[in-house]
Amino acid sequence: VTGFFDKSPLAAQLCNLECNATAAVSISHHFVQKMQEDKLRGAIVFTSSAAAMMPGPFSVMYASSKAFMSQFAASLAAEVKSKGIDVCAVHPSPVASNFYDKAHKLDAMEFFKQFSVSPDALPDVIFASIGRSVLRDIGGVCIMFRLVTKFVDTNFLAMITAATAHTMADYKRYSSGGK
Repeated sequence: VTGFFDKSPLAAQLCNLECNATAAVSISHHFVQKMQEDKLRGAIVFTSSAAAMMPGPFSVMYASSKAFMSQFAASLAAEVKSKGIDVCAVHPSPVASNFYDKAHKLDAMEFFKQFSVSPDALPDVIFASIGRSVLRDIGGVCIMFRLVTKFVDTNFLAMITAATAHTMADYKRYSSGGK
């Protein structure tokens, strides 16, 4: 769901939240219970996003639900690691796929797609990360975002984004009714 948050139907926003967060929580709860009851070791892997690290104007629910997934994974890992369950949230850079085909065209998205990761590259990196990393950044965009958040305070980044969003071409296009 892209575009202004208030211009998208609430049902679409909630579907995005269900897809990106709520469903993963439900499935994880089920399997963590089963794994612990049966004393099974294993792994739970979540797909988050580079978008989890930055304010996400025009993709508010996507960015915030991915940020939730990253924090959920980090918190769950602390509870289950000692019981033999590894948790990993992967943060791929944009992935070269048809994911973007039905989204509103956003200049920022188009820019970052230039640096997209091949879907074929992901499985090996994900499997290699299990047990070695709780939050795994994959691709140049994600690593760049992570570095920015190491040097720039999150609140400052949010304030700068909020103060300047109205100057972005996407903001101007969508506030004038464009697609």
